[in-house]
Amino acid sequence: MNKKIFLIEDDPAILDIYQTMIQKAGFDVEVFPLGKEFLQAMEEMHTKENKKPDLVLLDLILPDMSGEEILVKLKKNPLTQHIKVFILSNKENASGIIHDINPDKYIIKADTSPTALIKIIQDELN
Repeated sequence: MNKKIFLIEDDPAILDIYQTMIQKAGFDVEVFPLGKEFLQAMEEMHTKENKKPDLVLLDLILPDMSGEEILVKLKKNPLTQHIKVFILSNKENASGIIHDINPDKYIIKADTSPTALIKIIQDELN
């Protein structure tokens, strides 16, 4: 069974590039342009037998809520705290904002090509 990745990203161009690259690498990917859509999907997983993601790629700047808020909710919930969360953002540093809850990795989009991102994901999940 393929590993599942959830991508929370509001920029349609970036979303399309990453989704395509992740799928070509052999992973299942679900995309969420809004934080609230992602949180709703996570909530529905607790009531259904849907497979939880193996990895969440999370942008910090979203139109409806901050990625920091989402990270805190994921890491404080016993049902989701074990899911790996990689921040994928151009925001240089969020330390202090996320209240001592750290992501598993912090990746700067501008410094990381889509190919390099796939390598990071493969190293983590394979």
